[in-house]
Amino acid sequence: MSFRSMNSPSEIVWWIGDQPVFASKHSPTASPNSSNYSGMNESVIVVPARGTKTPTTRAKMPGISSCSSPEILSKIENASPDTAKRVAVQLYGRLKSHGLREEARDAVLREDRGGEGLKGDDEEKEEERKKIEELLGMEYLLKDGFVSYLRDMVRITPPIPQQVVRFSGIKYSRKFEISSDGYATFGNKLLGCFFAPLRSLFRRKNTTELQILKGVDGYVMPGSITLLLGPPGAKSSLLETIAGKVRSGKSSVMEGDVTYNDKSASDIRLSRLIAYVSGQLNKHIPLLSVRETLEFARDCTQGLRPENFTPQMRKFFAHALVEGQDPFLEYVLQILGLKGVEHELAGEAISDTDRQKLTTAELALGTYSIMLYDQPFSGSDPAATYDLVDTIRTISRIQQSSAVMSLTQLSQEVFDLFDRIILLGDGHVLFQGPRQDAIPYFANLGYLKPSHVESGEFLEDIVAGEGSQYLAQGANPLSLDELAECYKSSDHHLDVMRIVKGEDVTHTYWIESEPGLGLSLKTPSKYDSSISPEPRREMELVVAKLSSKVGHSGGIESTGRVQVGDLVTGISINNEELRYLAVGSKRTRHERVFQVYSMLRGARGHVRLQVERYKEEEDEYQSQWNQFQRPFVQTWWKSTKTLIRRQLKITKRLHMLIKLRLFQAIILGVFAGTLFYKLGGQYKQQSMNSVRALGFVSTMSIMLINLVQLPLYMLQRPIFYKHRSQRFFRASSYTVAHCVVNLPQTFIEALAYTVCIYFPVGLSLEGNGLLFFYYLILLFLVAYFGSSVFFFLGAISSIPEVGNALAGLIVSIFLLFSGFVIYPSNIPLYWKWLVYVNPIHWANVSFCDLQFSKGYTDPCSKYLNQMPFCDQFPTMTVGKAYLAFNELSDDSGKPWLPYVILLGWTAITILSALVALKKIEFTGTSSSLPQLKKTPVISNYREDTENGWCSSDGYDEFPDKSSISKHARPRTPMSGPSVVEDVGGVGNWIEEFRLDMEWGRLGLPVVPVTLLFLDISFTRYDARLKERVQVFNSITGYAKPGTMLALLGGSKASKTTLLKCLSGRVPPDGSLNGEVQANGYNLSNAFSRVVGYVEKLDAHQPYLSVRESLLFSAGLRLDRTISSMSRHIHVELILDQLGLKLYANQLVGSLRDATGKTFEIAKKITIAVELAANPSVLFLEEPISGLDAAGISNILRILSHVSASGRIIVATLTHPNARALSFFHQALILTQDSRQGYFGPIGFNCNELLIYFTSIPKVPQYFQTQSPITFAMGALGLGIKRRGTPLADFAEIYQSSSLCGTNRKEISSIKRLNKQWKLRTVNSTYPTPYIRQAGLVLLRTQRFLWRNVQYTYGRLIGCVMIGLLMGSLYFQIEYRDIYGVTSRTLYIYMQIILIGVISANNVIPQIGTDRLVYFRERRAGMYLPIFYPVSWAVGEIPYFLIATLAVVGIGNGMAGIATGTASEFLVYWLTLFVFTVCVTYFGMMLTFLAPVPTLAAFATSIVTSIWVSASGVVVVFSDIKFYKWVYWSNPFQFAMNALTSISFFCETKKCGLDCRCPRLPDGSYVWDRLASTRALSKGRIDLDMATLAGMCVLFAGLAFLFFVLLKHNSPPLR
Repeated sequence: MSFRSMNSPSEIVWWIGDQPVFASKHSPTASPNSSNYSGMNESVIVVPARGTKTPTTRAKMPGISSCSSPEILSKIENASPDTAKRVAVQLYGRLKSHGLREEARDAVLREDRGGEGLKGDDEEKEEERKKIEELLGMEYLLKDGFVSYLRDMVRITPPIPQQVVRFSGIKYSRKFEISSDGYATFGNKLLGCFFAPLRSLFRRKNTTELQILKGVDGYVMPGSITLLLGPPGAKSSLLETIAGKVRSGKSSVMEGDVTYNDKSASDIRLSRLIAYVSGQLNKHIPLLSVRETLEFARDCTQGLRPENFTPQMRKFFAHALVEGQDPFLEYVLQILGLKGVEHELAGEAISDTDRQKLTTAELALGTYSIMLYDQPFSGSDPAATYDLVDTIRTISRIQQSSAVMSLTQLSQEVFDLFDRIILLGDGHVLFQGPRQDAIPYFANLGYLKPSHVESGEFLEDIVAGEGSQYLAQGANPLSLDELAECYKSSDHHLDVMRIVKGEDVTHTYWIESEPGLGLSLKTPSKYDSSISPEPRREMELVVAKLSSKVGHSGGIESTGRVQVGDLVTGISINNEELRYLAVGSKRTRHERVFQVYSMLRGARGHVRLQVERYKEEEDEYQSQWNQFQRPFVQTWWKSTKTLIRRQLKITKRLHMLIKLRLFQAIILGVFAGTLFYKLGGQYKQQSMNSVRALGFVSTMSIMLINLVQLPLYMLQRPIFYKHRSQRFFRASSYTVAHCVVNLPQTFIEALAYTVCIYFPVGLSLEGNGLLFFYYLILLFLVAYFGSSVFFFLGAISSIPEVGNALAGLIVSIFLLFSGFVIYPSNIPLYWKWLVYVNPIHWANVSFCDLQFSKGYTDPCSKYLNQMPFCDQFPTMTVGKAYLAFNELSDDSGKPWLPYVILLGWTAITILSALVALKKIEFTGTSSSLPQLKKTPVISNYREDTENGWCSSDGYDEFPDKSSISKHARPRTPMSGPSVVEDVGGVGNWIEEFRLDMEWGRLGLPVVPVTLLFLDISFTRYDARLKERVQVFNSITGYAKPGTMLALLGGSKASKTTLLKCLSGRVPPDGSLNGEVQANGYNLSNAFSRVVGYVEKLDAHQPYLSVRESLLFSAGLRLDRTISSMSRHIHVELILDQLGLKLYANQLVGSLRDATGKTFEIAKKITIAVELAANPSVLFLEEPISGLDAAGISNILRILSHVSASGRIIVATLTHPNARALSFFHQALILTQDSRQGYFGPIGFNCNELLIYFTSIPKVPQYFQTQSPITFAMGALGLGIKRRGTPLADFAEIYQSSSLCGTNRKEISSIKRLNKQWKLRTVNSTYPTPYIRQAGLVLLRTQRFLWRNVQYTYGRLIGCVMIGLLMGSLYFQIEYRDIYGVTSRTLYIYMQIILIGVISANNVIPQIGTDRLVYFRERRAGMYLPIFYPVSWAVGEIPYFLIATLAVVGIGNGMAGIATGTASEFLVYWLTLFVFTVCVTYFGMMLTFLAPVPTLAAFATSIVTSIWVSASGVVVVFSDIKFYKWVYWSNPFQFAMNALTSISFFCETKKCGLDCRCPRLPDGSYVWDRLASTRALSKGRIDLDMATLAGMCVLFAGLAFLFFVLLKHNSPPLR
């Protein structure tokens, strides 16, 4: 809203948009005086108010000459009652929102004073008074609008320290290492292990330096909002530099100075003053509601709380405080429109727009002086962006904070909200100055903005080097370097440098014309009198009198409140470019001041002022500044309590996960208790061995229960980084909160597990049950230690794959050196230290010491010749003899030592996590995506673009914008050269390829399709309303070959659903009525073969190259009659046409941030993948969402070029600009209630669309300065600024219009002509045979695994580490005694545990990595669904062969197990391989069975723990009472039996005197002892291997079955 006055200063005209309306008259009041201003000798000139134009300049103001006040007054007087009512309602709403409720009300009622009017006025006042009395809390405080509320609030609350940010000479460059190795694969990683050292000796490092910023100067002033335009990399680098986030390092160099109120970044707490928000950081904890998220942000960043309010503040906020409301929180919820979703979780329950609002709300609650936004609203529609920017502007005005924003898809309405523009190009500043001066500045350089092109689009085109299209006749194009030089010689740059280089900090404000504002000349006050005693002749223009409007000066259009004595340093009259009065020589400044002063005497136009005020150090703000110097708002204790409350809320929301963990603890406890049932207290060596094993099993199980927390810790980590950078809390508080919240949960799990085990097993109850509590405390400490370990891993792991690998390695170390799987006497000297620092070892020692020394008190003399350890220690008790025999009694005299060690290691782990959280930050996209060492930016781009394949040169070949906008006769695919046929000659191939390139055509014939949709409607059941709702209703239209149709208006859901129905993808949760026809026939299976559907989500396989992605799509979706050569030609043409040749051989996942055009490239790939199917109709969901102006133009030019080949393009668009919409031939616009409001041509620059809407009587007048599409959507009530009730029933108007009649005739004509083009009938469901589908899907999955080195190579490295660790630990242990034999057998046991458990768990997260890609491919009907899991099952086989070979070759080779003969080694390797595949398929089966991966992880953990315990090792088969069925259905048991038999079998029955079979000291054979104890049999090896193979088939078959049949594995309803 703006205002302009009429011919007298007291006659005010208020403007709503571009509509002037008389409001009221105000009498001038006395102006306040300033104590700092005196000695004014010249007369005061009153600045003319807005609207009183100087006649000589009237013609220079486009779009305003037809809006003179008499015309508007006449229109209002002659307006219909409906029009007058509508204008009054709009006026009242606008003024109320800006705190001018009473003025608006008086203006409306002024003409009705006296008589009945006065009576009606009194009645209305009384009714309004009653309504106000009914308001409670914040509703009452906000009754006059939030601007009025904020202004009142600012008067009584402590101010935020205003910051003047000045930056000069900013240069930023980054160094990149260029390598020709390409992307990493499993193969070159494997070869690199052997040859990388040699190659590094002969290869020189080749680095290049990329200059991003090249000497940028500028400033940011309080109260202003600045728009930053330019290349994405340069914009982000400048914002990060201002935020203090850029530092010089090995790979980057930053030069220049940034000061904040003349202080350097090292002198202040930047994070308390500056908030930096990136679209990548637009993340929130999904388990907290919107209100809870904001309450947490308030507690952390808002120092002023209700308990600290002054009496004056308590009085002002009384209505809110009585209702228990926080005034600051409530007004933020109100102004950002989050009140309706305040109780929704901040995850998928809210929209992307609400999530972006939530990010803004977090900052609004804080006390930040500067807010930096780096593309925070990417993907939002312009209407939502407008609301957010408007709110941020209002907050900046009231709080005198400043904001700098980098935005994409910049509408004119959003552009007009900014005060200043910084335009970057090629690292230079091309313009910096007031937003109003940007267009005139470039007009002076010869670049004229057409009326249909929006300002942001115009400026971005110039930055992109495409400004030549705007050159005036006779003007010469300028390069970016020349534009930078022009700027440096302009007054804009000189004034910027004057402020930047000035010795004193000045506050600069930009003031819109205000009635009654007086200016005068005075002698400069800021001169050094010591230089010359002579009087100065220079004069300054200063503010001498303030406006009397509404009691104070400084409206919402101005960046600050002007004061008497402020120095005027710039002035603009009648919307001309700002004239700077403080630049140039002294004589120049003197002449400019007097010239402007003379002009002002007769000026009657709109005036803009740039005023300056020296920043004075005021003592009253010192305390507030000191508060900002503190690192955090809250003290450490308060911050910790706040975080504990938040973590408790998160824990409560995770109640299902907590229940699952408790369920897991109970299940494992009950199983262990019944497995070891009544084995405690029995004086039998085997039973005592089982009790000892129970300590190992229980500590292992209770620690691994916490493994599920690792992904949760990593999920919260990006939010932690964001909050840490914004100084929400200390890392120590965050760590302590996690530790405190984990305490009760861990204790309850330990208690449940202990109770389930202790009593069924029959463990000792000596000391009145004191041992039970010792055991409980022991398990609790082990569990808590495990939780702290995974918390630490969550802090140091870059990606989940790394976290899982580290978890597996650390758990392996804990278990291997626990003292159970190898006797201490067998441990090599170089590993003994690890045993004694292992907390799990001490936990096992403590358990055994308590149970055996207290529970087995009988003397050994009773069991001589029965128990070997009693024979060795006859004078001891049985328990102590057992401890001594098993080397567990070294520290039995210090029972407290294990508890101290566990506590110490827990503290060390937590402190390590704290250090990691403070020092480490993993930013950007997940590192698990492939990374290219050589990016398009770093490569020699000019050389690449000079060849014929580069798409950048190809853009010039696209049709001109005017030609693609005009509605000429659609071009058919028959109008060009003949299509490529399958020929064998290479020469013919090249010639035809060249012809296709020249004509810009695709290499396959396009089936002509005409799309008709007749009176279609769609309804679906709304579960919330419990009734069927209409999504869209009565839609009729058509689309011909070679045309582009845009779907506009309505809601996003209605447009998208309409698009799906037109494409044949009717959502199954609703019903479609009406007819959708292709070539006059209803849609059939044949139609799906000629349709491409580009979804909004760009989901692609990251480990395929761009070319491979297209070949995969073409191979599956093109007809089987098309040869391989034709498919390749087709793909190459698509790559060229879409400008993807430069990236064709790069992996899709490596293209992020490589060129600064990530979103554009991703959208091109999505379109290309669908074009690979050679569709006749291409449907697109929001193809230009999230793109900048250059990206939008590129995408739409490509689509226009595609449609020219005879294809139909149908796309949904949300608030496109006029230029974007002009690419389309026709538009279908839905009304607010999703009926058909328009279907017809668009025309050049939307002329046809504009003619239709301006011909409707109830639609207001169109002004040339308006965008046609903004005007049309505003009339429909769907505009960016104007939203609400439509001006008329446009659906009815369209149905009765001549345009509708013309469309009906055209549809009838199409029906008659299209019967001859019936689509070919298809007999198969898929275009390609099943064998080809299977081959292509398997090849795609194999490429995924081959290039996903984080997974496959990381797993191999893990296996190598396990092999080295176990091999060195069990290195050549001999059969000298029972210790050696037991240790060697337990080697196999641990090998199976580590390989099996890790393999079963690792496959769960990996299968889900490309599930979104699978969903897209399944919706497109590309292949039989079962081939997806089959490809995973088959693709993993070679990698498991290599991984298990590494384990067996390294580990067994060092340990000397199963290495006697080659056949023995091969059989051992094959058995371990089959076992690994078996447990992996089991994990895959559970992944497809469970609806979410978390459930699959829980189930896998429980089942594998049960299998490990019941494998016949910790409890021998003869002692298993209830679970013999588990034993016989256990792959661990079959693997253990087979591998032990292979390793230890010796034909002892045929042994003679020279028998080489190993013996024990007592003379018995090792094999005989093992076979009798463990029920082993050589004859079972083949059966065990066959059983494992059968289990592989069973688990794989069930996995395939679950994947195909279960609903959650199907694509979700969209």
